[in-house]
Formats: sequence, structure tokens, C-alpha cells
Amino acid sequence: MRDPRDLYRFESAEVLAAVPRDGLTLVHALPGMVDAGSACRIASTYLRDELRHLRLVTFDADELLDYRGSRPQAVFDGTSYTSVDIPDLTLWLMYDEADRPFLFLDGPEPDLQWRRLAEALTDLVEFFDVEQVVGMQAVPMAVPHTRPIGLFAHANDAALQGRAGEGSPTWAGGSGASAGAEDGGRAEDGEGTEIVVPASFGALLEHQLGRAGHAAMGYAAQIPHYLTRTDFPAGALALLRRVSDAAGLELPLVNLGDLTEAATTALDGTLAQNSEVRQIVTALEEQYDSFSEGGEGAPLSTTMDMPTADEIGDHFERFLADRNGEGPEDLRGL
Repeated sequence: MRDPRDLYRFESAEVLAAVPRDGLTLVHALPGMVDAGSACRIASTYLRDELRHLRLVTFDADELLDYRGSRPQAVFDGTSYTSVDIPDLTLWLMYDEADRPFLFLDGPEPDLQWRRLAEALTDLVEFFDVEQVVGMQAVPMAVPHTRPIGLFAHANDAALQGRAGEGSPTWAGGSGASAGAEDGGRAEDGEGTEIVVPASFGALLEHQLGRAGHAAMGYAAQIPHYLTRTDFPAGALALLRRVSDAAGLELPLVNLGDLTEAATTALDGTLAQNSEVRQIVTALEEQYDSFSEGGEGAPLSTTMDMPTADEIGDHFERFLADRNGEGPEDLRGL
């Protein structure tokens, strides 16, 4: 493996000198194979818009990203390309509302060199004497948008699991904090729950940090599967609330709460005009309530005879497209 430290560079000696070396938290949001409801993207954009932040470390995107797999956006004015937006993977020095500093890593999930990047981040955690690492992700689940957003909690240290999982549902049939959070896993027979899921870079990072003796935890918001490809700010709000509690940060969530309320009102108005989707939501509500009354965690998958997430999503998008030519992306402005 090539030197992991060659993957990044410090942007400014002045910013580097401003980083405290005591009690730091590193928060990360790296949308990958699925960012259901764009919850991580919304959360990241919101934090950058609302909080003071300074670019601390930039990672070499050419080494980490496959531009052919996920092509950058280019702007063409009819005669020439005026810009090409190459994505960044950046570590920011950010300040909460109480002016408490923390580190924030955001950008696309890397396509390449996962182990090398995990080593590089472990090196930075040690260099800055980071106390804890907290991750965010969002996964599609068979849950309705009309109920509170659930979160799966996971941690690499047994001492953290109770703290990470406080108030969070566990995988169906299990207990304690979960170690994974991608949709599609299946529980095995036995006392606990063990699932095999497609790994995210965040999962590798948490595992690597644990092996190196560093505390790391994370939360996965449960997003209604019929809204996987639609902006759903309620998911971002749920994630940031939990991260705020876990990291002891004062995050400004009032504006995001207003955004969530407006988006939910618009969504309810849209769904009210589609009886098929409304029936699906009602069925999910009944299933959710039955699990809640039984004291069980959220189900990994529904046992009801229902369309798949892709089928529901396609139907929902077609319905929106039939309404004045609108699509799910029109909710982005809410």
C-alpha cells in the first residue's frame, strides 16, 4: 500500500494551527450506494450553509473517485463549457452555535482505495487527537413518512453501544447497537441478529478505527422506501438531532425543522391525490403501529404483499411527472 498520507494535503497553516487538540469530535457524511431521501446530502449542505467552517484538509479526488462511474456535471452555454464541477472530499474545521470546534468530513463516498483512505483518516484522527467519530447514513425501509423517523445505531466499542443506541431501534430480533445499516440484509436464526450487507466506506472506517483503538459510532436514518429518490429533509433532521446529542454539539436546527414541515405538507398534499400510494402508506402505518405496540424494533422488511421499493418509487415519480410536468426534484426548493 502506498503511503496513505499522500492522499491528502493541509490547506492552510493558519487553519491547521486553529485546530484544538483536545476533545474533538469528527462527524462524517459520505453518501454512497444509497443515500435514501438524500438525507446525508441535505444534512451536509445544511451544516455548511448554517455554520462557520474552514477548509482544513483536501483529499485527492483523482485517486479516490471514478469519474466514469459517476460523471461530474458540466455547464454548456451553447458554444463552450463554462465549468466542470469536480466533486471534493474535504475535512472542514467547523464551529457549532456555541463556537465549539469540531471536524466535518463530507463529499462523495470514494470509489477506490478504501483501505488506504481509512488509514489516512485514522492517521488524521490520531494527529488531531480526535475523541470520537460519528457517522451518518440513510437507508430505505418499509416505514411510513407519517411516523417518527427511526434510526439504527452502531458502534465499534461496547462501552459506546448503549450511548449510541439510546432511544434508537435495533434490528428486528436483535438487541443492542447494530453493526450495519444497508438495506437488504437478512437475519439469521439465533439469539441475536447477524446480517450480511453491502459494505459502505463508513462501515470500513468504523471497523478500522476500532482496530486502532479509536471510538466510532454512527446512525442510519430509516427513510420510507417510496421516498428513496425524493428529497426528504425529515431524515436529515433526525440524523442531525441524534448527532448533536451524541457529540454534545449545538447545531442550528430551527430552519431545517421549518424546511421539514414545509416539505411534509407538500408531500401529504401530493399523496392525497394518489389513492394507490395512499393505500400503501396506510398499510405501512398499520404495520409500523403493530410493531410499536409489540415493543419490537422496526422490521428489516415488510411481511405484507406489497410492491417493491423500486416499483413504488417509479409509480410515485410517474405520478409527480403527470402533475404539471413536475418531478421529485421540484421538492428541492422547499
